Amino acid sequence: MPLALPCLVALAASLASPADDGARLSCSYSEFVLERLPAPGATDVPSNARLWLNIPAFNYAHEGLDSLALVGPDGPVELVRGVVDTRWIFTEPEDKPIIDLWVYTPVEPLAPGLHEVVVAGNNDWSFTVGGPPDEVPPPVPVVDSIAYTTKPDEGSAHLHLKGSHDIVILEQEDRASLDPSTLSGQAVEVFTGDVVLFGHNLCLYNWGMKPGWHTRVRLSAFDVAGNHSGFGEWIDIDIPERHGCSVAPVRTSAWLLLALVLLGRRRRR
Repeated sequence: MPLALPCLVALAASLASPADDGARLSCSYSEFVLERLPAPGATDVPSNARLWLNIPAFNYAHEGLDSLALVGPDGPVELVRGVVDTRWIFTEPEDKPIIDLWVYTPVEPLAPGLHEVVVAGNNDWSFTVGGPPDEVPPPVPVVDSIAYTTKPDEGSAHLHLKGSHDIVILEQEDRASLDPSTLSGQAVEVFTGDVVLFGHNLCLYNWGMKPGWHTRVRLSAFDVAGNHSGFGEWIDIDIPERHGCSVAPVRTSAWLLLALVLLGRRRRR
């Protein structure tokens, strides 16, 4: 029952005690946030792969990231760093670059064989390059349903996707400035898998939404090589006034509704 997953996640967060640090650390939010790619131990990684690190989930120190290096079978690999400014309101301030998605792009294709990521002199993770370059963009993420949870002063929307993706970018209407060609700009958050979380609850705070609030978001996807899916259509987010957990289908466009009505009339005739 995939539609029940977002509500179960929200319920688990609501049952955790705010005073219990262990409960905070065990919140399910981190399970859906991108941490790093290529995955540790991955094999057949494409030769045009990039390094992806999402700081809120992986909890690197900014100083350590400045020293990040990639070492391949032929020695050190020259990298170019890009930064996507992501929103993490609990620890924002905006002038600190540690709350970001960091993307390291090799200047030359990666040689076949073992590659090790070194941070502050420590071997942090490794992966094996064995595949050809990946030039095929992933599909645009498609939202199957949206589950809402609300409390008197907070609310969240849990977007359940029809398929799983390596990297899902969530953008809000007034903060949509991602440049996929340079991997720079701003986004709300970066997820992996088939669930996207948006709003404010015990473990989540990437938009301070409250019951009755409205906004729009859109999704796009990257793969480990940096191929971009293109942007999806804008999706309405309407936090319900009543408290609790509910599941709502994604709004259908007016043209599609009209086509369905005409089709129904033709069948009745």
